[in-house]
Amino acid sequence: MPFSVASPSFEQKQAHTWRGITRQDLRDIWKLFQVVNRHDNNDYTESVNDLENQFDDPWSNPENDGRIVRTLRGKLAAFARVFVNPNPKNENVAFLVCECDPDERDRGLEQECIEWMQERATERLTETAQTDEARALPRLVRTFVPESDTRKLALFAERGFVHVRSFFEMERDLNEPVPANPLPTGLTLRTYGEDIDGSMLDAFNEAFSDHWGSQQVTEPEWHPFIMDVSDVRRDLTLVVMNGDEVVAFSINRVKQQENERLGIKRGWIGSLGTRRKWRRRGIASALLAESMRRFKQEGLDNVGLGVDAENLTGALALYERIGFHPFKTGLILEKRVG
Repeated sequence: MPFSVASPSFEQKQAHTWRGITRQDLRDIWKLFQVVNRHDNNDYTESVNDLENQFDDPWSNPENDGRIVRTLRGKLAAFARVFVNPNPKNENVAFLVCECDPDERDRGLEQECIEWMQERATERLTETAQTDEARALPRLVRTFVPESDTRKLALFAERGFVHVRSFFEMERDLNEPVPANPLPTGLTLRTYGEDIDGSMLDAFNEAFSDHWGSQQVTEPEWHPFIMDVSDVRRDLTLVVMNGDEVVAFSINRVKQQENERLGIKRGWIGSLGTRRKWRRRGIASALLAESMRRFKQEGLDNVGLGVDAENLTGALALYERIGFHPFKTGLILEKRVG
């Protein structure tokens, strides 16, 4: 196993073993996420099957771009992985994901993981800047941290990361009246099916192309990272059609594991998007209302969604008008490395 970047300190090597990620580690990684969820009230909802399906990520080689850290007794103490778009267009950016067992956080392990990720990210960003176009792009490292996690925010701030964007998780009580909000005349509503899979992918990429930090989803990524994620409910995923054209969609989810952990009954608007030429016609409002009705029919009590606090399409104002309110905030932190 090559250790070409950010070797851990002597003290850490004495207390832990470091290596790349293998498929045999995935169940332990999933268990670590559950520990972190309970301790930090985080939002990891991937199943072991999801981790299996997403293991061979074109943005991240698990052997070279990931690390698991175990205690000398074999307990998984930390997980770290770096993701970099191999074909950058608008920006050359690396994403850092790191979680540490709460019992290990006061021993310097989390800091070691962040240092390792930073150095590996810088290497990867250099590797992807092979064309004149890519070399002209700023090289950025980003990570997501809940606003409530002041300890982790401080660790990244100490290393030069700054807050660049906020995202809200919002919710609405389904016992409150749901507005009618009909679709415009001539459009039809259906649920997702394989027969429109390619058109859905095209609509998805177009709908989010002007969102901050958007990255195009490729065909190999579409199913393992979007449509086949275990908590996506295809039977509740709604699609608005204009003849054979996908106009808008709401990919809806029920995070059963999270619901059981929190003792709630919540559905999620996972991804709500409208193609640009169809915006401002009330289509998103109609999709929201119909999604809420169907969640209510499922016996759910409330509905959640995520939104960029500075979204330029007016999504935040729309959600507030329909009765959503923020209940959690996440921060995107960023550092320029070239």
